[in-house]
This record gives sequence, C-alpha cells and structure tokens, in this order.
Amino acid sequence: MKNYQKKIVFLILFELLLNIHPIQSQTSNDVKTYNWFDTTVGKDNLDINNGVPHTNPYRTLRNDIHLYLVDKYELGKAIYENQAYYDVKLKYDIYRDILVLNPAGGSENVGISLIQNKVSSFSIQDKNFIKRERTTEDIPEFTTGYYEESKVAPELILYIRHHKDMQKTISDNSIYYVFKENNSYFIDLKGKIYLIKSKGDLVKLFPEQKKQINGFYLLNRELRKSDLDQFMKNLMKYTFNSLSISSK
Repeated sequence: MKNYQKKIVFLILFELLLNIHPIQSQTSNDVKTYNWFDTTVGKDNLDINNGVPHTNPYRTLRNDIHLYLVDKYELGKAIYENQAYYDVKLKYDIYRDILVLNPAGGSENVGISLIQNKVSSFSIQDKNFIKRERTTEDIPEFTTGYYEESKVAPELILYIRHHKDMQKTISDNSIYYVFKENNSYFIDLKGKIYLIKSKGDLVKLFPEQKKQINGFYLLNRELRKSDLDQFMKNLMKYTFNSLSISSK
C-alpha cells in the first residue's frame, strides 16, 4: 500500500476516534496531523520523494538568482498525487518550469525535480501556484504549466506565468548565462482566458472602467516599474472594486 493510501486510512481512523469532521480545511491541527504522520512513516519514504535529480547547468555572473524564483529552498506546501505535504523545502525553477524538492535531511545542494503532471498546486513565499492544462478553447499563449493564482472574485482570477528569458554572454573566454524576468499575465473572466499585455487589453475587457484604469496607471507608475506582479494584482482588485461600486 502506498504511503498516501496509508495516510488516508490513518486520518479516517483518527477522525473517528476523536469524533471530528473529515479534514476539509487547512487548519493548524490539519498541518500538525499531516506532519505527524509524515514523520512517523519517515519523511525519506514519502511518495513525494519521486523524481529525477535536479541539476543546474547554467553558469552565471554576479549574484544573479538566474533561473529560480528564489535561489534557496523555502518551506512550503505541495499537493502531490492529490496528497498534501506541509513544511517541505521547495524552490521553483522558473526557466524550465520545474518544482524542486529538497529531501528531508538532505544537503541543500541536493534537489529532486518533481514530476509536473503529479503536482496539482504548491505554495512558496506566500505565493500560490496551480498547475493548469491548456484546453482547445484557450488562447495559444496560455500553455500547460504552473501559474501563480490570485483570486480577485469568484468569476475573476489573475494568473501570472513566471518566466525568464535566457541569453548567452562571453567573459574571459568563458560562456555565461544571463536570465531576465519576462512574466505573462492572464485573466480568467467567467471561465474564459484573456492575455493582458497592455493597458489597452484591460480597457477592452472593461470599457466602462477606462477612466479608473487610466487613473490607476497614472498614480502607480513607480510600483509598475519596481514590482509589476504586485502592480497587476492591485490593478485587478481596484478594477473589480470599481465595477462593484458602479453596478450598485
């Protein structure tokens, strides 16, 4: 029996003994219970420790974090084969769209590239990512992979596709690689995906909010330059709030 199957059986019995409801929410007790089970089974025996060794063949200059969201492991959560794993060490290889796990007790020089089609979601650095499959109805730019998910409203979700472009450079007769952030932004509006590349794309979706959108861009120019991801999150919340007010 796989470890995750044992975990389900254990949790059901545990709930019955304590006369509590089935686990549905991510409370602190849930996290403690899952962690207790994982420790009891042995974290090195967990099913999530399944993948190929992660390697980084790209030599970079300076202190560039190159292809990663952050170039160190952070405690996070992952849903792997429909099972939740809390307080696992993760980092996200943005360039190759790979979630990397640092096995429990292992050196931080060791990483496992998790199998993408077995990871449905993960959280790292207070960012929530979801694995999305492209459908025939989606626009071509919305490819299969991991997307940072920011839920603005039940029918309005902002998806950020984290990506870095790579360029080769030569220094002292050696080849180095430079990675430049180039994220893409998508809106899921009532189940339909739209690519947002400019202010005009947003105005086309919400023409009645053109004045408010222009005003937001004008007042938040510095944030747009320093943190485009946060700018887009704030913009979507502002646009939705403006729509809600105008509809009253």
